[in-house]
Order: sequence, then C-alpha cells, then structure tokens
Amino acid sequence: MLRLSPKADLGVFYDADSDRYRAGSAKDYTQTVTRDAFTAFYADCPSIGFEADGAPIGGILFDGEQAHIAVLPRYHGLWALLLKPALQWLFSLKAEILVAVESDNHRCLRFMERHGWQRVEAQGDDIIYRITAQGGLRKTEYPIAANRSALAAGLPAPFLTGASPCLHPH
Repeated sequence: MLRLSPKADLGVFYDADSDRYRAGSAKDYTQTVTRDAFTAFYADCPSIGFEADGAPIGGILFDGEQAHIAVLPRYHGLWALLLKPALQWLFSLKAEILVAVESDNHRCLRFMERHGWQRVEAQGDDIIYRITAQGGLRKTEYPIAANRSALAAGLPAPFLTGASPCLHPH
C-alpha cells in the first residue's frame, strides 16, 4: 500500500538520488556529497515522504525556492498514485515552485511537458520548470485554497504541523 508520510526519510532520498546520478550525467555525486552531508544540509527543509507497505521509498523536499523529488528506482512509475496529494502539500507551501530536471531524465521531462508546466531556462545540465497548481493541463483543481485559508486562520494544514522553513542558503 502506498501512502504519504509527514517527513521524507532523507537517507532514502539520498539513496534514490545516488542511484539516478550514478546512472546519469553526475557520476561523481556520491564522491562530492556524502549521505551525512546531504541529510544534515536538508534536515530543516519541509518535506513529505512516500511509503510503500510502511517502508520509505522517496519523497519531496522543498528548499524555499525549488522542489526536489526522489524515488527509489524500483518504485518509479508506482509512486504516481501519490502525486495529487503530494502536490497539494507542495502548493500549500508556495503557489509557484521551480523544479530542476536533469536534461538526461527523459521520463521526467516527458512528465513535465505532458502536464503543460512552463520551461523557464536551462542551467548547466538542468532544465528549470515553473509549476503552479493550475499552470498545467489538469482537468481537476488542486484544492490549495482551503489549505491557505486554514493556515491564515492559524489551523494546521495536513503534513505542515511542526515543519520548519529551510534556512540553508543556496
């Protein structure tokens, strides 16, 4: 059974990234960024986790400007069932999010294009997209207005209780 968890397991997140980078254009990633350095750097960032049968499989990190999604390879495609509630969480943090996609991540590039999100620019090996709740070609709305109303009234939105902002500089 797939479900969201209130915080991403940063060790699993790192493992998912490492697998992808080893197979792609940034093969020296794990030599430059260690698991401990990664988890310490992102520890205070808001995140949401993905779980399968109670085990962490990935999640979304938000650093205040960009969202980063990582999923263990054996769950690619399967986690898509969590996309709608995960995006609801993400858009409750900020209405407009930037996402960097590696230029060799063809599956994700097709996903971004299929959803109609705006390609902003290329930065090195990454293509930057701007995503918004209604910026894509969705047929149904992400209910972010209710989350914003709850936050304005001082009520906790789902998965936001206790989440501290990411304080790390870029």
